[in-house]
Amino acid sequence: MKRIGIAAALLLLVACAGTAEATVRCMTREIDPNRAMLRPVPPAEMVRTHNAGQPMTPPENPDVGDSWLWYTWRLNGPPTPELKMCTVRGEGTNVYVVVEDSQWQTRVFQNDVDAVVNAWDNASQGIHPDQGIYPLDTNIFGPAPDMLDHDPKIYVLFYDFDIAADGFFWAFDEYPDGSQQYASNECEVIYMNSSDNDPGGTYLISVMAHEFEHMIHWYADEDEAAWVDEGMAELAMWFFGYPDQIVGFPANPDNDLTGWTGIFADYVKTYLWSLYFYEQYGGEPTVWAVVHEPANSVTGYENVLDQIGSSMGFNDVYADWVVANYLDDTAFDHGQFGYIGATLPAFYAVVKNTYPVPPTNGSVYRYAADYVKFINGIPQRLRFDGNDAGVWRPRVLFKNGATTLDVVDMSLDAVDFGTVDLFDFGQDYDTVILVVAKTSPSSATSYQYGTEGIPAGVPDGLAASVLRLHAGEPNPMRAGGVIRLDLNRAQQVSVSVVDLSGRVVRNLGSGRYEAGVHPFRWDGRNEQGLDLPAGVYFVRARAEDGTAASRWLRVR
Repeated sequence: MKRIGIAAALLLLVACAGTAEATVRCMTREIDPNRAMLRPVPPAEMVRTHNAGQPMTPPENPDVGDSWLWYTWRLNGPPTPELKMCTVRGEGTNVYVVVEDSQWQTRVFQNDVDAVVNAWDNASQGIHPDQGIYPLDTNIFGPAPDMLDHDPKIYVLFYDFDIAADGFFWAFDEYPDGSQQYASNECEVIYMNSSDNDPGGTYLISVMAHEFEHMIHWYADEDEAAWVDEGMAELAMWFFGYPDQIVGFPANPDNDLTGWTGIFADYVKTYLWSLYFYEQYGGEPTVWAVVHEPANSVTGYENVLDQIGSSMGFNDVYADWVVANYLDDTAFDHGQFGYIGATLPAFYAVVKNTYPVPPTNGSVYRYAADYVKFINGIPQRLRFDGNDAGVWRPRVLFKNGATTLDVVDMSLDAVDFGTVDLFDFGQDYDTVILVVAKTSPSSATSYQYGTEGIPAGVPDGLAASVLRLHAGEPNPMRAGGVIRLDLNRAQQVSVSVVDLSGRVVRNLGSGRYEAGVHPFRWDGRNEQGLDLPAGVYFVRARAEDGTAASRWLRVR
């Protein structure tokens, strides 16, 4: 969790014991006062104040069995230090396991200590099973600080918390005791609760990976936005192989990604974002870049996208991400609408199954999403109208059973109004999902949607053309594919194939066509006769009176 709390960089990850699902309660406070509390210390004064021979000073090279007084923290109220005798009960290549004396052989046992040492040094359950927490986190996120004790090992201190929390990183430990408003143990230490969960169990050890990432992130970029830091710490749990359960957020996806309140759904949304960004935009080197990027929040991600040479901006990635959360389908298109490393539960959607749908009001926060699912469909026109002060990114998803057929951006006019005609609803596809996404500040949250019949005429009473494109056969196609155009009256029509960027790659025909069905053959080649790459394309027909139709198809 983010270094937040009345005192400063207090990070708490809380679980309710005895429940089937993990829940979180953090001592969340405004971060700005905490930044103000941490005062710079001149390099010459960055030395330990606990002198040799004092009861708070560890030996130069601590061994198992060594004891000294530690600050532990009462957290039910303003953080208050208590001096307690603690003893080193385990040591590994990268970690000391320290236990407050009253907890030894009552709540923490030798097998717990051995499991912690092994997890820090040798093994995990994720994609790098031969790496423990220390090499995982330092290789992926960055180096750990070592500012005072000049010992690269990390201390993990177990004591009995007075609140239902799992663990925290306390940034004041990185400064000499007495130089700040709050006390310091003058070493790199993660505090873990010995009383609410199994100290040597997989869950609590995974939380250690989470808290260690906070220490690393603080060292790399001490004022990073909470949602970014929490997302990276959640990703550390995924790398360890025991991530948080994906609950809370799917039931309420209208949750601003860039906001942070500390509810469990906030952890899940930032976990999914970080995992999605890792999978889609460069893997581990990009994760390192996010942690070490000096700019914060959205700007930091924009800068990282620029660094890796991506043509996408943050808003573009977000628009794909909210679709991926609903579809979780890596088989469609280029795989950008799903996850490899997680299987997502169904996200909540408002369901509509009787038509027409009357004008219906909704609201959605910035960098969140609403989903409206239409089933039992008939041909109709889908309408969307967003608050004019918003910046909207509506999309329409087409599915037939479990198969994703298309993801279409809804074009909006100057007053944020747009329509999509669902000509083949109930025939070629059985489900349509309207994804309502927005990137502007949350004050402009309102929108309206609904459906109506597809217009059959124009205002001057003249009969309008009806163009209908039937699915290509076969689909996927290569040579000899046929697309059929259905006209209700004769007129001038042009038919072309465009790629995902909207660029025309092949003209299939242009001229005056009589009413009826007209086949157009396509061999999967461009205007120069060269085979086009496999992927998704659109066949578009446009009539002289401005009416148009389009159908997607795949080329194998």
